Amino acid sequence: MKLIDLENHFYDSCVPEAMSRRTAPPIYNKETDVITWYEGIQMPQGRIMPTLLETGEGRIKFMDELGIDIAVLSCSPGPESFDVATSIEVCQATNKALFELTKKYPDRYLGSAILPVKDIDASLLELEKCVKEYGFVAWHTHSNYGDTYPDDLQYRPLFKKAAELGVYVYLHPQLTDNPRFKGFGFGLAGPALGFTVDTMTTITRLVLSGIFDEIPELTVFLGHLGEALPFLLDRMDNRTRLIKTDPIKCEKDLSYYFKKNIMVTVSGNMSKEAFQCTKDVLGIERICFGSDHPFENAADMVDFVKRLELTDTERKMLYQDNAMALIKK
Repeated sequence: MKLIDLENHFYDSCVPEAMSRRTAPPIYNKETDVITWYEGIQMPQGRIMPTLLETGEGRIKFMDELGIDIAVLSCSPGPESFDVATSIEVCQATNKALFELTKKYPDRYLGSAILPVKDIDASLLELEKCVKEYGFVAWHTHSNYGDTYPDDLQYRPLFKKAAELGVYVYLHPQLTDNPRFKGFGFGLAGPALGFTVDTMTTITRLVLSGIFDEIPELTVFLGHLGEALPFLLDRMDNRTRLIKTDPIKCEKDLSYYFKKNIMVTVSGNMSKEAFQCTKDVLGIERICFGSDHPFENAADMVDFVKRLELTDTERKMLYQDNAMALIKK
């Protein structure tokens, strides 16, 4: 039985270099080793930046130590928010570098595309190249692009292209410029709450917009055991059913799409109660492993899933079978 990691982050060196040349967020200050994501929201890097950049034997050794057999590498946030010309350049360079890594370690790494989303035509071409030429298995995107969001209709062609190409979309959190999350540092704005609220809002808007009725073959992944949504789904179904409004386009309850089009990983959520809730609501067949390396302690994530009370069949589904059905490897 293999352990497949669907959320394993990296940077090609061109990403922090591009951020270090910027005069508006996101900015990476090499001297202080801090990324400014928005005014008043800064993230010290410490071990994170060198770990993101380590994609060679050091990462393979780390995976071996933890028993992670295959990792889908995905670019961390930043390039989608750059100016269009820089975004195109950096995304193409990152995808090319990732392709070289998948060739060097063909049994260990799979690729997930980063796209210059603010140029739709360039993104469509890049995604097609990543899938057809590079063999990538996913499009990795984020809950917002600074001043726009994936649920904006202008991005619908990208989701259609992903479905047409037979790859899944991983919707990863990104910091929001919502002023309600400012004043308490990166923690509240990011992993403590802001990440979850921004991502759950984006995926809910996508569902309500009717995207999965329009593109029924589309699969979207959420991390963190579904960004708290399994806990809320029954109430959301009930309230949206009770208070019908014209802008809601989806044909069925929200929970229908979570059991048909939306999958989750365990990444960054090591609560056995949250896991049980997610398993009860969505089913074990909707859950995969993700380490969230290096933003979470991957060793703790592996230990967490090892300690879960699962049948042999359920464990095999969580570790490999659910993922293999999507990546077709």
